[in-house]
Amino acid sequence: MQRPQELAVGRRLLGHIDGRTTDLAADMFRNRVEAYSCRERARLERDKLFRERPIFMGLGTRLARPGDYLAEEVAGMPVLMARGPDGEMRAFANICRHRAAPVAEGCGNARAFVCPYHGWTYDLDGKLLGTTDRVGFAGLDLAGHGLARLPAAEKHGMMYVRPRPLAPGESAEIDIDRELGGFAADLAALRLDTYPIYSVDRIAPRINWKFAIDTFLEGYHIPHLHRKTIAPYFIGNCGTFDGAGLHGRMCVARTSIDKVRALPEDERDYRPHVISVYQLFPNTILIWQVDHIEIWRAFPGRDDAGRCDVEMTIYKPADSTRPDAYWEKNRDIAIRTVMEEDFPLGERMQIGFESGATEEVVYGRNEPCLVHFHSSIRNALGVAA
Repeated sequence: MQRPQELAVGRRLLGHIDGRTTDLAADMFRNRVEAYSCRERARLERDKLFRERPIFMGLGTRLARPGDYLAEEVAGMPVLMARGPDGEMRAFANICRHRAAPVAEGCGNARAFVCPYHGWTYDLDGKLLGTTDRVGFAGLDLAGHGLARLPAAEKHGMMYVRPRPLAPGESAEIDIDRELGGFAADLAALRLDTYPIYSVDRIAPRINWKFAIDTFLEGYHIPHLHRKTIAPYFIGNCGTFDGAGLHGRMCVARTSIDKVRALPEDERDYRPHVISVYQLFPNTILIWQVDHIEIWRAFPGRDDAGRCDVEMTIYKPADSTRPDAYWEKNRDIAIRTVMEEDFPLGERMQIGFESGATEEVVYGRNEPCLVHFHSSIRNALGVAA
């Protein structure tokens, strides 16, 4: 966050603490439970939100060296990202052009990708280098059978990919500043390219992907659900909200924020006392955790509206001298809070969504980031409810 925004958010938080208030949405928001449980709605979201739009794929430091690659599935599209010899990040459909087998799995470093089915080999630019039976495939146009290219871009330390192959004549570029809108400068100020990855954790909870994002968009539940974990460190049901197009930012105060009151306004440093939660549309939560970056990404299940895949990554500062035990403690707190408290309760709530006992859920005015997120989804889908 830039210095003027930091001071403005800090003043707003102190004002809310003194007045026992919080930023408010214009109105309460009613959402039909079908948004979490309907297969047809889930199909529409996969098509419109996860295949037609650029998707945040992590920080560029995940592909730190030429030859580094990362393979994962995005809403039914196998995606392969690779750092080429020229330092550029490129993305492809992770599908061999022979029989559609994946040419890479997980992450690592490679000079080329070899299909495990019949040994067809591709370079880091996606070019087909050769087949294993030259007689059987004599006359095959190698240049026309490279890996299908996906639009991709990297800027401000962030990687984006659109999980739909390029159409003929279409540019492979993505305008990240345009995608981030009003948050571009905000996120650039975080210097995300200086944070190497520390850990990766994955889970497949039985919840709709939107509920996985909802978890991070209000502090209303912190004093109740998290009373034994993080509640003692935060001021619950108190925060600021700012929107930037389809994206949102919620800031919450740590109980230590009172320390700044003794300082003149222009000397105050709110950063150690404020957690900034960026909701990057559609499926990413990027959290500025004072001394590290925590990122959660949720992807819809292939055929079940009530399932999703969630990845949590922690990035630590490149210049940090803290021991691994310190970062492992932060990882443990995140896992215990979300994976052992939020998501298990969320699985029971998912049953409630699917039970037919109620028709809607209600988000309060004190949950403006949550209201903005679901309003953005409706706008992006072009649906009324």
